[in-house]
Amino acid sequence: MNYFLYRLEHIYTDDTHTACKFLGYFDDLKKLEKAKEKALTLPGFSEYPDGLVIKKCQLNKIHWKDGFNSVIGEIGRDYLDEEDVVNNDSKSIKELNLEYIFQISHTYTIHTFLDDERIIGVFFDENKVNEIVDDLKKEEGFKDYQDDFIIGRFTLNNQLWTTGF
Repeated sequence: MNYFLYRLEHIYTDDTHTACKFLGYFDDLKKLEKAKEKALTLPGFSEYPDGLVIKKCQLNKIHWKDGFNSVIGEIGRDYLDEEDVVNNDSKSIKELNLEYIFQISHTYTIHTFLDDERIIGVFFDENKVNEIVDDLKKEEGFKDYQDDFIIGRFTLNNQLWTTGF
């Protein structure tokens, strides 16, 4: 069975840069809407209210297998599509009654003041996550940066930003 969850982000552009703040993963739309409303009361988020974005994410899908083979796009970044392609037969992970999910990302220092972190995928099985990382470490674009994988455990329906910026 294919499953999905929701990712809440805030993306804004000011005079000097574009920034993205990750606010959490959710399986409950009511809790997601509450988190969104709460964020809009906080400094920074309230100045850029149109920046709050809800994305549907396919669970257990590897988005990026090639690693850092070339510098593409804005300041060395290549971004995932705005919308994750979620299979039509996918169900919300809410029915699984999970407390946590695991995110794999990888970071790379472009230069002294700029790191690039890219999300590889979101998974519900920690053992599977470790297997995926072990496999990716062998890939051409990752093998020189094996220590730069990040496995994060995130509590579902938990808003990460509780103060503004």
